[in-house]
Amino acid sequence: MEKIQTVTELPFEENILDLAFYVQKINGGKFENYVQAFLLKWALEKKILIIEKEKESLTKKEPNMIFLLEEEKSAEETIEALFWNILLEASGKENKVTDQQLKNLVKEDAMLFISLENKLINDSKNYLLLNGYLEEKERKFLYFNLKKSQSNTAKGDELYNQLEQYFLYLQDLISHGPQSKNEIETWEADLTWISLFGLADKFYSQIKKTSSQQLDIQMGLSKQLIALYKRLSPFLDSFSIGFTYAKNSISSNRSCC
Repeated sequence: MEKIQTVTELPFEENILDLAFYVQKINGGKFENYVQAFLLKWALEKKILIIEKEKESLTKKEPNMIFLLEEEKSAEETIEALFWNILLEASGKENKVTDQQLKNLVKEDAMLFISLENKLINDSKNYLLLNGYLEEKERKFLYFNLKKSQSNTAKGDELYNQLEQYFLYLQDLISHGPQSKNEIETWEADLTWISLFGLADKFYSQIKKTSSQQLDIQMGLSKQLIALYKRLSPFLDSFSIGFTYAKNSISSNRSCC
């Protein structure tokens, strides 16, 4: 099958947080997708160590753990910094958080995590407005001011289209692999965007079908990076389950009151 001719790398330098508003419109871009990207980034930066426990038996499941290798809180107000501080506080004296603890943490503090997701999108929208990618119009009906609407400027259309083309490229990359090993400059960047676009499950399904040796030879994807990305999976699942529960519980409380 002929490969789709799409953007194979991102030709812009915006922070991934600044693009959340657009990413969510294309595919993914949810808070849990960003959490996965943060964990991957921190693991590559050696800020965290992810330990996957061996199953002792078919009935007993050992928890997976994240060890935080840095103990300093961040003074920044970005979503990444705020989530780091939440994990650091939850890690206790041993500086570790299990996948089960992460799920419970999100469930128990639902409003905090929902407010972080709202902040993620609002901060991104404000960045795009301030930097000329979006324009905002106030809608009116009779004497009433309705919710403001946003639309792309020419600059915004260009950026959005680049992101959309990159999304299509990653979909094709997951389905058919790269045309050559040299096509991929850095798998770390592509894996970050695979997470952000909500394509991680498709990627997991594909790499399960291929041996680590083949992935290394055909795609230039190292065994170490594959193993690291797989170890993220339980934490993504735990966070997603906890976050879905949190959003549902908030929705139920609003509808009944």
